[in-house]
Amino acid sequence: MLIDSFAPEFDATEVHRIAINASRQTVYEALWTADLGGSPVIKLLMLMRSMPGLLAQRHQSLPRNQKVTLHTLTNSGFGLLAERASDEVVLGITGRFWRPTGNLSTFKRSDFDHPVPAGFARGVWNFSLGEGLDGQTILQTETRVICGDSASRRKFLAYWFVVRPFSGLIRLIMLRNVRRAAEKGR
Repeated sequence: MLIDSFAPEFDATEVHRIAINASRQTVYEALWTADLGGSPVIKLLMLMRSMPGLLAQRHQSLPRNQKVTLHTLTNSGFGLLAERASDEVVLGITGRFWRPTGNLSTFKRSDFDHPVPAGFARGVWNFSLGEGLDGQTILQTETRVICGDSASRRKFLAYWFVVRPFSGLIRLIMLRNVRRAAEKGR
């Protein structure tokens, strides 16, 4: 898998998958166009996560009801690391996720060719498609996090202990949204 070339070893991981009654091509197209954040639960969790940053920058307004797709994710801190059409998409992000505002770094693809700097963590997130039973497609998402040093690892793992259930819930809802879009578009 492409994700292995960016994070063969990691400090934390989370994997979710779902079976979809549609072809790989249909699922792949839905992955790019489905509203991944179109659920009240995801909107609430994303609002809660962005609240410290909004409060720190009082002049900034609350985000509008923008559709969350893979395209909008790549404009909000995540960057496209690799893509193999109808097979896998890999996104990346770097920051100090454990801080209230997330302290995200500006995405630079070349940074992912080097070790994670001390004091930072790097997230690598993929969506991969595989063959299921009876013409189904299996859509899987995996998140891997690599920390730059032991201090950032301790901070991240404490943060991850709290947010992991919510992060997992978001990913499960995203997978269901892709399934809904793909099965509707068959």
